[in-house]
Amino acid sequence: MKLLLTMASVAAVIGMAAPAYADSTDDSFIASLKAAGITYTDQDAVIGAGKWVCDKVSGGTDMSDVVKTLTTKNTSLNPEKASKFAAIAANAYCPDAVSTASSPSDTPGPAPSDTPSPAPANTT
Repeated sequence: MKLLLTMASVAAVIGMAAPAYADSTDDSFIASLKAAGITYTDQDAVIGAGKWVCDKVSGGTDMSDVVKTLTTKNTSLNPEKASKFAAIAANAYCPDAVSTASSPSDTPGPAPSDTPSPAPANTT
């Protein structure tokens, strides 16, 4: 009887524990991972890994280096899935860092000239 009461008490405490908090960005990130077929066992860890991707990319680390680290640290991610994971994380948590890194420079190149170039001199 004591064992039953103890188990009931433990179940009640676990049931009353506050659920892990995830904001809408985290929810979107998790939904995108599921849609891409990327599975995981620990939601908090995968959210942390997604935010780590952004810390690295925002800090200037090349995305290919981030993907290599993901595959090294997580043997269940092949390079293709690691690339998808990194892209999903970047789009969810740091879209500005990704668009800045992938967009052309804001500095315009030289304007084309309407003046024809002079013909080469004939030196015969």
